[in-house]
Amino acid sequence: MARAIYAADQPPSFLAGWTSRLAVFCVVLLAVTLVLHRLLSLPTAIALNIVAVSLAGAVLSLVMAVVAGLDVWMTGRQGTPRIVVGATLALALLAIPASLFVMSKEHPPINDITTDTDRPPEFAATAASRSAGSNPTAYPGDKFANLQHRFYPDIKPLAVPRPPDEAYELVLQALAKLHYKIKSSDPPGTKDETSGTIEFTDYTLILGFADDIAIRVADASADSGGSIIDVRSASQFGRYDFGANVERIRIILREIVGRLEASVPSAIPGDAKPIAKGDRQRLKRQPGRDLESKEDRKPRRPAQ
Repeated sequence: MARAIYAADQPPSFLAGWTSRLAVFCVVLLAVTLVLHRLLSLPTAIALNIVAVSLAGAVLSLVMAVVAGLDVWMTGRQGTPRIVVGATLALALLAIPASLFVMSKEHPPINDITTDTDRPPEFAATAASRSAGSNPTAYPGDKFANLQHRFYPDIKPLAVPRPPDEAYELVLQALAKLHYKIKSSDPPGTKDETSGTIEFTDYTLILGFADDIAIRVADASADSGGSIIDVRSASQFGRYDFGANVERIRIILREIVGRLEASVPSAIPGDAKPIAKGDRQRLKRQPGRDLESKEDRKPRRPAQ
């Protein structure tokens, strides 16, 4: 098929020039938006709108690249390098939502995870700081609960053999080790007789999306002397969390268990008398391994 016109000496194609310009503009716009959102607290709702505009510009740039490519092929005009650059940048931008779509298939379409789906911890301090357009703070109900039980069956309340006030201190120590900045904390007995609550906001590492976390420490029963710890993590924006909330809950629970195993209870379960500090070392020793006197110790042989 012969070309209709041969115009190699003509100026570059108009669409070819604007294809590369539009693609470069969309890339810069997206990069600046991400930096402003992550480092300079650009509101998430505004950032998402700018990202949508940038992706729409990438689609338009790709369409312009196709039309300009046909024009160059038919007429022989200049502008092929600009078409290649514009199409490459546009495809690179569109690869971002394509990869997110693939990742969404690996996780359920939920953004609110809690260890207690029947009576999840409530957001109070973090709810007041949410911006307009964010997700509601109320738990969605059975739809999310059924999906969570199906995909994340390991997310359950944590039973701790410590009284609520001591379990509450363990939670604070675990959050401090994880470098979380607490926004609100009410120890047990502040608002009611048994439970204590902790709230804070965490941000994703790269994009800086905000997730609210609420932790409740409640008395298990009057006879056991233990506590029940429930954790809830919910995204402020977006329908999918790509597993960020459930992974955060697992990290928090593991750290609480680690602090529990590394500490000694201040009172023996079932006994109201506190344990003296000097007796805590005795509790850590295994039975039959009391310290020997210097006279009873056998000298170590050189071979050992």
